[in-house]
Amino acid sequence: MKKRNLTIAAMLILIPAFLYIYSYFPNQAVTQLKAPAHTPALLLPGLNGDTFDINKYKGKVVILNFWASWSKASRTENKNLVRIYQKYKNNNKVVFASVSLDTDETSWKTAIEEDECEWKAQFCDFKKYESPIAKAYQINTIPAFYLIDKTSTIVKTTNKVQDFEAMVDGLVK
Repeated sequence: MKKRNLTIAAMLILIPAFLYIYSYFPNQAVTQLKAPAHTPALLLPGLNGDTFDINKYKGKVVILNFWASWSKASRTENKNLVRIYQKYKNNNKVVFASVSLDTDETSWKTAIEEDECEWKAQFCDFKKYESPIAKAYQINTIPAFYLIDKTSTIVKTTNKVQDFEAMVDGLVK
């Protein structure tokens, strides 16, 4: 009986202590990516000779994707992003933009083609995590997706496209 009471007492102490500690150190797998306080306006060279400037997309919903050809997770998520792109490609209220953290131009272009990423807004400065845009968005893991509303406010950050897929319809209306 004494052993049982000790076990119950220990549980009454340890469970709240665990919950208290856990609240300060949440599981990194379920936390969201960090978003900048505002959407940074940085110029970045594009695949078609254009430059990426987030400000030119004001008034549109932007799905911003950070990825790289060498990242298996990025390549997998590209397939999911292509599926969503197919749904919205004829909607002029939605823009898809991808920023690659590649260091090799051939690998970057090959991956775009292989993954069938048809949207024109493809950008890369070949500086990997040292890219000013990667630093501004505090990218430390890829893939990283930012859902930006018509007012240029970041409304969702995630590592998986499906986490915001349902939100896009609401933002487009």
